[in-house]
Amino acid sequence: MKIKSLRRFLFTWLLGTVAIAGCFATTWGYLASRHEVEELFDAQMAQYARILDQLTAPAIKEGTASVVPFFDDPDNWSGSVAGRMGHKYEAKLFFQIMDDDLQLIARSKSAPDLYLRDPEPGFYNVEANGYLWRLFTLYSDADHHWIIVAQRDDIRSELGGVIALQSILPFLFTLPVLFLLVGWLVNRGLKPVKQLSFELELREANDLTAIDLKDIPKELIPLTHSVNSLLSRLSSAFLRERRFTADAAHELRTPLAGLGIHLENAKSGNRDECHQALIQAKSGHQRMVHLVEQLLLLARTTPDSYTTRFQPIDLHKLCQTVIGDTIHLALSKHQTVSLTEGPKEIIWGDRQGLEIMLNNLVRNAILYTPDEGIVELGISRFHEKVLLFVADSGPGIPEEQKERVFDRFYRGGGDRHSSSTVGAGIGLSIVNHIVQLHNAAIYLDKSAHGGLKATVTFSRMSSQSSDLASTLSR
Repeated sequence: MKIKSLRRFLFTWLLGTVAIAGCFATTWGYLASRHEVEELFDAQMAQYARILDQLTAPAIKEGTASVVPFFDDPDNWSGSVAGRMGHKYEAKLFFQIMDDDLQLIARSKSAPDLYLRDPEPGFYNVEANGYLWRLFTLYSDADHHWIIVAQRDDIRSELGGVIALQSILPFLFTLPVLFLLVGWLVNRGLKPVKQLSFELELREANDLTAIDLKDIPKELIPLTHSVNSLLSRLSSAFLRERRFTADAAHELRTPLAGLGIHLENAKSGNRDECHQALIQAKSGHQRMVHLVEQLLLLARTTPDSYTTRFQPIDLHKLCQTVIGDTIHLALSKHQTVSLTEGPKEIIWGDRQGLEIMLNNLVRNAILYTPDEGIVELGISRFHEKVLLFVADSGPGIPEEQKERVFDRFYRGGGDRHSSSTVGAGIGLSIVNHIVQLHNAAIYLDKSAHGGLKATVTFSRMSSQSSDLASTLSR
């Protein structure tokens, strides 16, 4: 069910539930009260019959029992008159006493003519004189006579209804108050949500500070944590964008300025100077193209645009793919590129991101390794870790620069690198960023070939997950 308004939903369902529960409780209370009143009336009739049996027994034995006198109009009794003469409902309770042959011995003055052919002890209903009567019949074994106590059913129902209604009236009167209380509680309960919404609405676009959890109800703490997490990610993203824009502007300014100077020289110089200037301009253009490509790769691997579409990745196949993509560079330098055979390892990762990472490592190894050099890729296992390494026979990286090479736009030796390779100083920064996204780690050491060895360690999949991944990858 789609909820458009939380307040309306709570109002409707809470008030509806209270109304339904109130109706059910009222009906149940009314019926239960009526039943109890009926039981009380029956108990009074039974008690009245036994008292009559005790009081009239001597008169019946002596044969002096007769009609019991009553006042003619008891319905009008009220106030002090009722207190002196009896209760106004007294005349509605009648009795008859009959012998074994069902001959009338005694009765109350206004008692109806109740002729019972086969009386039985107990309670039952009889119609007489246009009314329905509730009867209780008692047989006296000692004196061999029947005592019949009767009461009009309409009087019983009237009095029972009044008593039952009086028992539920307090609840009926409290229902409107209960409705108002539910409405107030709903508004009061939703007030923190409204305050949180109002606080976020008043914030400036650049205010990404976390929401204070001091006065937040515990039910809103998960939502507030999620909002704070989102604000934190947005703040980090904006900071990265500012850094990225500033760094990119700084890095692009130099080749653009140099390209402009070379073009001016080509325009104003002689033929030889023009040719040399165009060569320099082409070199600057290549550097700019490489820089833009690396910037685009860096943008694609930021956490905000990086999707966690992790899947089982066969590292051996990944290495083969990257070698196929970069083999033309190695052949142009007459280098040997090899993949050391090892155990088949499956890891969870993003294929595109891992391919970018490994491509950067392999391209760097090929570009910075002299002609006829060696580039080696390998996969191994160490306890619960999977190791992927790229080693070369190039100049390597000085020890003091191994930490800084992962910084954006840092390049050892700057533009005067000993390898004369055009670079932007972003490749290893991209590699390190993708490594972090996969909760992995990267280490730079000296290779067995005398150059650099970059080792990336991944968490190894469990054997069960590895078997499933191998099945799916077939």
